Amino acid sequence: MIRDRILHHSRAFRSAAWQQLLLGCTVASPGIAWLVASYGFGLPTSDPLRDLPLLVLAATAEEIVFRGGLQVALAQRYWGQWRWMPVARLPWLSLTSANLITGVIFALMHLWRHPAPAALAVLPVSLLLGLSFEWSGRLRVPVMLHLWFNVSLWAASFLMRP
Repeated sequence: MIRDRILHHSRAFRSAAWQQLLLGCTVASPGIAWLVASYGFGLPTSDPLRDLPLLVLAATAEEIVFRGGLQVALAQRYWGQWRWMPVARLPWLSLTSANLITGVIFALMHLWRHPAPAALAVLPVSLLLGLSFEWSGRLRVPVMLHLWFNVSLWAASFLMRP
């Protein structure tokens, strides 16, 4: 499994860590989405019956390509073991280079549809999605987090529309 190649911590730690990350992201997403939408970086909300299925498709496809494809390939090839940005006294809370490279590419890919500040704001979210994938070892975790954030952003945009 990918998590065994990337992290060398006990199974109990990984389980507790990704569950806490999942809970934190779930609770924080609506507030962050509201803030993002209030700065004008919301999502189009013209037709809910069309918009919501597209959000599901986009979140699923992006996570399959970036987390399930690119991040796994980078971790398996060269860069999964190398840690970057270790946090003082918390060596387990660090980014793998596979996650960092995937996150940067993910944020850059958002430039095609978003202004630079919005695309840059995608980077921390992408790193959290990558971390959730590494800690859980399951692709459905970042897919669900991504979907939750997209739906939260859509809802905030919908509620703020004139």
